[in-house]
Amino acid sequence: MLETFLFTIRIMKKRPLRSLLTILQLGLGVWVVAVLLSLNFQAADMAGGGQGQLSGSLAKLTVSEVMEMEGGGISSTSNFRLEDLERLKASDYIDTAFIYELGWERSILADGLAYKVLTVARTNPEFSQAVNLEMVEGHFFTQQDAAQGNQVVLISDVVAQQLYPDQSALGKYIKLGAYQDEGPGFEVIGVYKWPGAVLGYFLMESHMIFPLGVDLYRFQGMGMDGDTRRYSEIYIVSQPDKVYDAVAEAEIILADRSMENMTVRGEYFAESNFLQQQIGQLTIFFGAFAFMAILISAIGILSIMLVSVVERTREVGLRKALGASRSVIVRQILHESFVFSLLGSLIGLIAAFFSADAVGSMLIQELVSQDVGSIGGLHPLAALLAALLAILIGQVFGLYPAVQAARLDPVRALGYE
Repeated sequence: MLETFLFTIRIMKKRPLRSLLTILQLGLGVWVVAVLLSLNFQAADMAGGGQGQLSGSLAKLTVSEVMEMEGGGISSTSNFRLEDLERLKASDYIDTAFIYELGWERSILADGLAYKVLTVARTNPEFSQAVNLEMVEGHFFTQQDAAQGNQVVLISDVVAQQLYPDQSALGKYIKLGAYQDEGPGFEVIGVYKWPGAVLGYFLMESHMIFPLGVDLYRFQGMGMDGDTRRYSEIYIVSQPDKVYDAVAEAEIILADRSMENMTVRGEYFAESNFLQQQIGQLTIFFGAFAFMAILISAIGILSIMLVSVVERTREVGLRKALGASRSVIVRQILHESFVFSLLGSLIGLIAAFFSADAVGSMLIQELVSQDVGSIGGLHPLAALLAALLAILIGQVFGLYPAVQAARLDPVRALGYE
């Protein structure tokens, strides 16, 4: 094998430009395949394992009905109560339950300056542990904070960096537009990092989190009795891999919340993986380009090996005259094809190693979602599959020139006829 490798290198030195172009062409195909496979595998890891047990245990309950009109759709209403959370916890399948109410664009005042925050939310203390919320500093609010109506707030790391760059946000006070004349405002007790873009398609990201009892839209003197407030959604976290059982039991427990044609229905985080679906479609789309790149590379291998056989007709004829069998000639040509494939794979994988993260993240952010950060670099399985594919194609497309060389008549090859 080493002798074949050295022999092929000598042949490449005789035709350096043609050999280099063939290797680069194959390297390009390997690079495209490795990057696209890495994108797919990394996204699958992000979507499946990136949220831990949430992928198989998180579900959302609504009081809704499927519309029969053209195009379908779901109509829902707000009919859940706060006490429903305790009712759900009685289930053997449900670990915890929480309410998560999203609010849009709130004006705030921080250190005398006005800002606007796109999304804010209200929830109960169980939320933090239920979604594995990562605390950058401080802590989540407690049951006591919620019961006493303490004016506390948590802000995302993005907001914290904007409002309080190069300093801790803990202990700072933020006012909402509706609370401008009522005391110092809401005390920042924690800074969090959102669990990730995958969760955001099921549970939309918020940049400020308040206790459930806070009325974000209250104006002076206008409050709302929290005991009678109704909610449109309740989220549950089940025992591992028991989410379907948990939803079925929750539908029975909360059956009294059904109204008119609307019933309690469950939606599953594992079945709403929009990110993975989009990336899957993206991979199929770009897979056509990867296939073309590999196919063109294979044609390059076929061409250069055919030309090589023609140029070395006398050499092959001499070897056959000296007793070389057909199988020996075939192996020699296939070994040369293997060397080209190996070098092309090496160059393609080196390029993919340094560019897979940047290219994959750019494609995701431009074509799927701006909220997705780095997806990770070259995936080991993607590298292995891309290299094996290139080598396999090199052998398949090198087989025809090898067989042609093996069929040469030594007398004619040496020019004696």
